[in-house]
Amino acid sequence: RRVLISKMAKPPEVTIKENEEGHIVRAEEEDTDEIALYKMIREALIYLTHLDATNMENTMLQRLTQECLTEGTSEHWSPTLLNRLCWAIGSISGAMHEGNEKRFLVQVIKDLLSLCEMKRGKENKAVVASNIMYVVGQYPRFLRAHWKFLKTVIFKLFEFMHETFPGVQEMAVDTFLKICQKCKKKFVVVQQGEQLAFVEEMMSHIAQDISELEHLQVCTYFEAVGYMISAAPADGKERLLGQLMQL
Repeated sequence: RRVLISKMAKPPEVTIKENEEGHIVRAEEEDTDEIALYKMIREALIYLTHLDATNMENTMLQRLTQECLTEGTSEHWSPTLLNRLCWAIGSISGAMHEGNEKRFLVQVIKDLLSLCEMKRGKENKAVVASNIMYVVGQYPRFLRAHWKFLKTVIFKLFEFMHETFPGVQEMAVDTFLKICQKCKKKFVVVQQGEQLAFVEEMMSHIAQDISELEHLQVCTYFEAVGYMISAAPADGKERLLGQLMQL
């Protein structure tokens, strides 16, 4: 388990990587060999999770705690190790029982958010941000079951859409699209404790959300909103589309 986690390959959804000089850069093209390796390791990790989910959970959380607690000794901070760990965490989505998955994921996100707060410098924050986005995007079952968490994640993605570090905005809109495809029904009904459905509330700040995005990213953003609207009742679709077209 430890060896596979430490050798995990980059999934196709991740748009940030560490180059040969150790700098964090945008991944310009997909590496087909790496994607094939990712699929093989993911399959192995899923089988190992089915065999002993508790051991897999403990191994991953222990690794993550090491990354978070070695903040005082900065030479231990390794973006590559954190990336591989988070890619491994994302790859076993759906392999655990729902209750265990919830406990595991809450701990992972909590640790990653505290790590993001601790880290200084745009490069380091971009690494942690990309990992947070990847992990949450891989667990739609959890997001569908926890509205407040889902809403917080979406607002965090809107925040990342204003981050100009290479690759972060692209990953934010891609993750937003993925979540909208998997959880679209959650955005068009009025959730408990809310005055409006999320899609209606969102209309008021779309212009602000997309203000710093490139043209292709804006297209991806509107594709995601389209998925949201597609889940609305027939009488609501026309009204929501009308609101969207007025922007």
